[in-house]
Amino acid sequence: MKKLISFVFAIGILATVSAQKYDSIAVKYANTITDKDLSKHLHIIASDEYEGRETGKKGQKMAMNYLIKEFKSYGIEAYNGESYIQSFDLIEQSSSGIELSLGVNKFIVNKDFTFSPTVSNNKVINGEMIFVGYGIEEDNYNSYENLDVKGKAVFILNDLPKKVELKKSWKIIDRIKLAEEKGAVAVIYCVENLDIMIQKYEHYFSKPKMELKDDVIDETPILKITKQMAETLFESEKLDYNKIIKKGLKKNKTFSVNYELTINKPTSLLTSENVLAYIPGTSHKEEVLVLSAHYDHIGKDDSLVFNGADDDGTGTVTLIEIAQAFMQAKKEGHSMKRSILILAVSGEEKGLLGSKYYTDNPIFPLKNTVVNLNIDMIGRYDEMHKNDSNYIYLIGSDKLSSELHDLSENVNKLYINTQFDYTFNDENDPNRFYYRSDHYNFAKNDIPVIFYFSGVHEDYHKATDTVEKIDFKKTQKIARLVFYTAWEIANREERIKVDKKE
Repeated sequence: MKKLISFVFAIGILATVSAQKYDSIAVKYANTITDKDLSKHLHIIASDEYEGRETGKKGQKMAMNYLIKEFKSYGIEAYNGESYIQSFDLIEQSSSGIELSLGVNKFIVNKDFTFSPTVSNNKVINGEMIFVGYGIEEDNYNSYENLDVKGKAVFILNDLPKKVELKKSWKIIDRIKLAEEKGAVAVIYCVENLDIMIQKYEHYFSKPKMELKDDVIDETPILKITKQMAETLFESEKLDYNKIIKKGLKKNKTFSVNYELTINKPTSLLTSENVLAYIPGTSHKEEVLVLSAHYDHIGKDDSLVFNGADDDGTGTVTLIEIAQAFMQAKKEGHSMKRSILILAVSGEEKGLLGSKYYTDNPIFPLKNTVVNLNIDMIGRYDEMHKNDSNYIYLIGSDKLSSELHDLSENVNKLYINTQFDYTFNDENDPNRFYYRSDHYNFAKNDIPVIFYFSGVHEDYHKATDTVEKIDFKKTQKIARLVFYTAWEIANREERIKVDKKE
């Protein structure tokens, strides 16, 4: 019976897919998306004048105004009839302003240790830090036996006891959670080669961090420390850290020291904006298809501008061109059945902040949002495709909806015939790109998504990500692919079905 049901379901999907026919009207408007126009827009927003479009800063505001000007010129409505923007408040904090002492030793942030959360409430906490070994709790091995850590900081070894059979794998995140449940007010653990990581990614560790103002809460401070710092701490207690790591630890080995953690980060309040352009549908107007890209980038460093031509200038200008194509179709009597929301978000480079704010505060109910098509970096080639421009990475199309995946495949075969590469769609892909762009904030709300992406290249997050390196013919091809896919979804009689869960 189960096989019969599966067979009938498969036939239904195939019937739906095969019903998609070449649409000459769609072709007419897809052809308005041109490499020339994409280049025109990108030469403006990825110019030095826009100062790298950093969230909350001058260049991002300039790009916002450019988007609004273009949408207005096409006759596209503001989402509420009054404004094209959705503003949100941010807190920006320097990475400095953290001091730590353990016993008689003082340590330096981003040299001896790193600190999270990256944005936090300023405060001073002090008292007793207790070494709790591996920080696990099972029937045959309990690190917390006879230890009370409530209101105290804890130090946890970042490995597991030797020659002990455990029921759980006990990842470090599990042990941090257990320490918090037991009342620990701070957690410290050592990360091998952290000093090398700090040196390699010094720019990341040293630059200011942002968070949505409403999301800043009193989280437990987590401190990752270098091996050298761990050795210093243990030496002060007449213990050999390396010997303990090599030979393992007995359950009853513990010590405590006094600590003081001062968090006094220089803090600024900023405002940023998502830009929204709304094209209402007809018979299914209440259902909304969201097309997104982030228009922010990482700004500038003194006189060095990080233009972000590919990341995500190409996605941003693609939104502009797709918006114009859909609006021209509407003006000429070819409105979509479903509504189209063009959503240009900021704050992506700071942690998907703009898209998170939108999905936490949706303009249109998430239950009425049928699909999100997200575009991020579609104008270059990565190392695996340096001799082949006819490709695009697709991520997420099958995660929540088999129907969306099949529709996407069929649209490509009908109109574009580019090569879909699903390498990064693999659950085990170490890059985890599925979780690293704005579509994920829709996916985690059970909204089907497709993420269009050309991969990381040698200029990623460098000042050399500039306009002259963009292949505008490639960008045009992918922009048209996204348009055709949106056209099909927006004009179907039936809404795309969700048959899987995030």
